[in-house]
Amino acid sequence: MLELLDRKEKPDGEGDVDAILDDLGLHKPPRIRCPLCDWEPQKHDRWMCRCEHVWNTFDTRGVCPQCSYRWLVTQCLRCHRFSAHEDWYEKPGRDR
Repeated sequence: MLELLDRKEKPDGEGDVDAILDDLGLHKPPRIRCPLCDWEPQKHDRWMCRCEHVWNTFDTRGVCPQCSYRWLVTQCLRCHRFSAHEDWYEKPGRDR
């Protein structure tokens, strides 16, 4: 199986790494970005829960690790607008 992942992509697209990963069920994680301004949070970015715990909300898909509160909306640290938390995860095949 590792041989398949180490193959170089051929010019005609045969052996495409993304296609192989899809076939194996090993998809790349979704791109995370603000659906309103396209800002992409980094690992060092932090949000604060109502319990005052500070963490990167995307490490837990919007669930506070201290109190288990699930955030349904997330505020962008760049444009300061709110969007549904799930809308931050780019869907495969989505053109942006």
